[in-house]
Amino acid sequence: MANIELDIWRGEWGLASIDLECLKVLTYMKFIGVPVRVREASNPFFTPKGSLPVMRDGRTVLTNFEEVVEYLKSLHYSTDVHLNQKQAAEASAFTQYLRDKLYPAYQYAWWVDEKNYGDVTRPTYAKALQIPFNFYYPSRYQGAAKEMIDALYGEHSDLKEVEKTIYNEAEKCLKTLSDRLGESEYFFGNRPSSFDATVFAYLAPLVKTPLPNATLSNHVKGIANLSRFVARISQKNFRNVTDEYNRQNKKQSQGTQSEREAQFPNATRNKVLAGLFATLAMTGYAVATGMFQDMKDFQHSQDYSEMFENDEDDN
Repeated sequence: MANIELDIWRGEWGLASIDLECLKVLTYMKFIGVPVRVREASNPFFTPKGSLPVMRDGRTVLTNFEEVVEYLKSLHYSTDVHLNQKQAAEASAFTQYLRDKLYPAYQYAWWVDEKNYGDVTRPTYAKALQIPFNFYYPSRYQGAAKEMIDALYGEHSDLKEVEKTIYNEAEKCLKTLSDRLGESEYFFGNRPSSFDATVFAYLAPLVKTPLPNATLSNHVKGIANLSRFVARISQKNFRNVTDEYNRQNKKQSQGTQSEREAQFPNATRNKVLAGLFATLAMTGYAVATGMFQDMKDFQHSQDYSEMFENDEDDN
């Protein structure tokens, strides 16, 4: 077997990739332990569909998760061999359910919500892209997401009403997922399946991405077993990514603290000098005011003395 290569969007926030589809394929490959060379792409222009991920194995080029799963299965790499017929049918039905109910909400949160798009999504994808593609692709992906939402909910004229409907349906979907998972490690027993990779790819970005409008993210975080599911897979399959992110966060936090400590003597000195200056200024003002008053009193006394002296001369 030739060396498999996988081109993906770069990672961020402790995610191996910022992209749902990339994360889905990468997670599945982690589950099955297939040797793969992962590359963070900065230009999807020359990919077959102008998007990522792209898996290459010799002359074989695949961009679709289901195609990747089937191809790797032909190479005797599969996590779904332990599923019986009923479980396989259930996994297929749940996958479609996620696509119908959770995917629109995911797309809305990432691409349609203007605050999330402007503050997080667009800058993150632009950072991953080369110039001039960083101006083109985020807008293109946003346009595609808006078209999808409009096609699904075009009868609603109010975007807030659309948002409410989308998130309500997504929350019901998440509740169903939570009930199905229960206290199990994975959705179909103690071994992961392609469905577990799919669910993780949906949930992990919602848990880890710092979206300012976090309605959907907060709902996922509020479901304990789904949050544990994300944390468990992250730690087991992407530990190096998670540990590196934690190290960077700690380093940044320590750096900020060190900067504050380094600035402390100067800040203290400045406060002391400011206090001394204020004291001197107030003292100077008080002295100057007192002297002025004394001069006025002295002038008044001189006037009175002259007046009395004049009275005596008249007498």
